[in-house]
Amino acid sequence: MSLPSSQTPLWKRLLRGVGSTIITLGFLGASASAVSVGSSILAERASSVAKPEAVALPMVSARTIEPRKSHIVTRHFQGQVEPQQTAELAFQQPGEIDRLLVDEGDRVTEGQIIGYLDTRILTAERQRLMASRKAFEAQAELARLTAERQQTLKDRGFAPQQTLDDATFQLATLEARIAETDAAITRVDVQLSHTQIAAPFDGVVAARRVDTGVVVASGQTILDVMKNGSATFRVGIDPSLADDVSTAEAITITINGQAYSAFFAGFRPDLDRQTRTRTALFEFETDDPVYLDAGTIALQRHVNADGYLIPRTALQDGVRGLWTVLTLEPSAADDSFTVVKAAVEVLHFEGETAFVRGTLDGEVTIVDAGPHRLVPGDRVRISHQAQIAEAR
Repeated sequence: MSLPSSQTPLWKRLLRGVGSTIITLGFLGASASAVSVGSSILAERASSVAKPEAVALPMVSARTIEPRKSHIVTRHFQGQVEPQQTAELAFQQPGEIDRLLVDEGDRVTEGQIIGYLDTRILTAERQRLMASRKAFEAQAELARLTAERQQTLKDRGFAPQQTLDDATFQLATLEARIAETDAAITRVDVQLSHTQIAAPFDGVVAARRVDTGVVVASGQTILDVMKNGSATFRVGIDPSLADDVSTAEAITITINGQAYSAFFAGFRPDLDRQTRTRTALFEFETDDPVYLDAGTIALQRHVNADGYLIPRTALQDGVRGLWTVLTLEPSAADDSFTVVKAAVEVLHFEGETAFVRGTLDGEVTIVDAGPHRLVPGDRVRISHQAQIAEAR
């Protein structure tokens, strides 16, 4: 019969404990070996995989700007192209138009007869007056002979003084009527001369307002004639720019998208009461015809102010009415740059550029396109295309 556990010998219990400990340590060593082998295998597999490449820094377009002491302000003024001289031709007396020898676009020379009125009534009136004059001349000749005979008879004592006075008075009356008739004939001749229209200068017919057969009144415009030669540009400008205009070396006037060179001809002596502008006159430096239409003149003025000239594409909206630009600070380690924000105030916009001032100092490099894609603190590189553009 076996002994109870409490009566098991001590040496057996110690041997059993040592065996359990040895078995446990064996299992732990085997597990540690397995873990070590697995780690080695994973490390070998990880080392065999290629490392991912570093993310490339974004490329930006940039340019270097320098501070300026002034900038150019361009102001545009609307004006009107006018011929040097325009004449509205009319007959000085009423009548029916007999002939018009020109039409719109025809060229005329000074003194050329270009229109006639029907002169039949005036011609008939002149013939009547000539006939009356001949009748008065005949009566006057008779009165002269009568007066001479009465003078002879009086000298002999056969005729009274009254008869001689009556004959002399009759002769004077007829001579006065002859003079009156001559004046009427002269008046008709003047009227006949007014039945013709002559060109006042060399030019071109701009408008023909009536046609042959129309009865016109005295002074009614028949034809518009514009003088040959370069046109005049009339424009009202700011009085403060008067000195700049008078000393400008080159003036450009744009009409329907076409640019014309012109030179300053002078100012009108008065000031326009409605627009408070001075009227400046310019003459075109071309013999080609200039379309008589509205045009625009651009006047440039230098304004003294400290600031920077930057492209409009470099600007971003800021706060409180300000704008911002992104500047680039070079890295000491490589060829990269760090993006920094700077606040600026726009003093003037000029086409695709802006003149600004703000927290910029000295010569700086700015992002001149696409600043909305960046935020302060980004690291970037300058694109090759921007460097080529800047070098040019």
